[in-house]
Amino acid sequence: MNDYTYHKGTVPCHTWRMIRALEEDQYRKRPAVPGRRPPIVMPESLSAPKAPVEAPAPVPQAAPSPAPSAFDLRLEQYGDELARLYRDQFHGDLAAWDKLTTLLRQSWEARSTTLRAQDEGRTADPGWYCRRNLLAMSADAAAFAGTLSAMAERLPYLKECGVNFLHLNGNGSQEELSTLADACRSQEILLALPLRADVPQDAAAFHIWTEELLTLASLGADAIRLGDLSRLPHGLLRMARLICQLVCPGVLLTGKAPIGDEAAYFGSQDKPECHLLCRDNGALLFHTLATGDVSLLRHELEGALPSAGLFLNRLHGDSGLTWDLDYGWLNRHCGADENAHRQYLNDWATGKFPGSNSRGELRGDGKVCGTTASLCGVEAADYEQNHIKLERAVACDLLLHAFLLTQSGLPMLASGDEVGQLNDYSYHEDPARAGDSRNLQHGPFQWDLAAMRGDSQTRQGKQFQGLRRLEQLRAEEPAFDAGANVWIFDTGNPHVLGVGRWYEGRKLIALFNFSGDFVTAGADQGGAFQELIYGGHYDEIGHVELYPYGFVWLLQH
Repeated sequence: MNDYTYHKGTVPCHTWRMIRALEEDQYRKRPAVPGRRPPIVMPESLSAPKAPVEAPAPVPQAAPSPAPSAFDLRLEQYGDELARLYRDQFHGDLAAWDKLTTLLRQSWEARSTTLRAQDEGRTADPGWYCRRNLLAMSADAAAFAGTLSAMAERLPYLKECGVNFLHLNGNGSQEELSTLADACRSQEILLALPLRADVPQDAAAFHIWTEELLTLASLGADAIRLGDLSRLPHGLLRMARLICQLVCPGVLLTGKAPIGDEAAYFGSQDKPECHLLCRDNGALLFHTLATGDVSLLRHELEGALPSAGLFLNRLHGDSGLTWDLDYGWLNRHCGADENAHRQYLNDWATGKFPGSNSRGELRGDGKVCGTTASLCGVEAADYEQNHIKLERAVACDLLLHAFLLTQSGLPMLASGDEVGQLNDYSYHEDPARAGDSRNLQHGPFQWDLAAMRGDSQTRQGKQFQGLRRLEQLRAEEPAFDAGANVWIFDTGNPHVLGVGRWYEGRKLIALFNFSGDFVTAGADQGGAFQELIYGGHYDEIGHVELYPYGFVWLLQH
């Protein structure tokens, strides 16, 4: 066998294939030399270095669309309705509409991360402002603290009073308001600020009105007060609510609705307008004290129940008492003549009627001004140093506040009421203030007298501590929840008002004696009750004795 004679199987297969290729002259370029293996010469096409193969160019991919912002999602939800209302209100001014949407988007983009987070939390908890532990107070910055910037230093006092919702009156710079709002937030106190822009009559004025509303929201206001709602059409109020839902859904809208038409200003369930409506019962309550008869009060309360919205209740307004009563009902049931009855109420409230201890002043427009304590007789008793009168006057003052806390809604105190602040007659000597008797009830806060609030032997201490006790009981007891069923009932005594509340198996019966006499009254409710304020126990409440201007909160588990 020569050098080129091989048998398949004597060499590896890959070597065998190469030898066969050589024998077939696929790669041989010169004759073979005997006895020597011919060299393997690779073709140039195979031996030349190959150019690197370029990877195919990537196909351009469209950039992922950014996730829609919270504002865009809200605009998709509320924008169509807002646009329709805007066209109806301002006759389809499209240029102004584009300007409005730009303003709304810019306001949302400028809203701080803190306020945005607050919005999200409140949106997830729609009933956040309905809790029974909320207690409001109206205060004038100049009278309460001297300046707006000094209000932050007085916030610890409000916390001591149990106040966590400040309705502030007074002007100031945006920087001062923002600083105060931050201080309130750190103290967990809600801040309500007034919107002072004129009522918009056209699209241009509406932009100014909207811009101020959004400015207050961006400064940190938790609620914006719209003032007298009778000036604002319902379409505009609905637009304001939608604007808040778009930009600042954690901000509340409040206002004062016309008497007898309050429910309309809450809007409907699917198209709400205001979150809170201010309601003062001053005329009804002081009429009831002046007559000692609860029939009109009972009639009005029965007509007001139930309510679809939440009221911000107060004892009387900033401008005094207005005797806007149902004189037709009084005439039919009591034979009262309107003019004669108004004159009697004015004489009683100003202390001119014999036996009256109330001390108010009559304004030229027929309203009566005065602090709650002075109207209840505390001023007269304090001046006379009559201890029996003083005890009854303080009891009368606490009676009104106990009724305020028993009502459904959010109670609002007037600054100074917590320590029984009296009328300030010094305004008569100030030419800049003498012409307005409202200053009688808005005098400088008497910090020296408020310092006595810790001493239960003083009248300031009795009023402050008595009121705090009532506030704490209200915050703790579920029967005072805003969702409770509420009813008014006959107590068997014309001087005593009866209010019932029921919530999740807890029944509360409240009795209020609006007379200066010892009386007996009751409720047609079986079972035993515990008295919350004084701690007494009643096996039955058909006959309950009440002190002059006394009241009880009776709880049945």
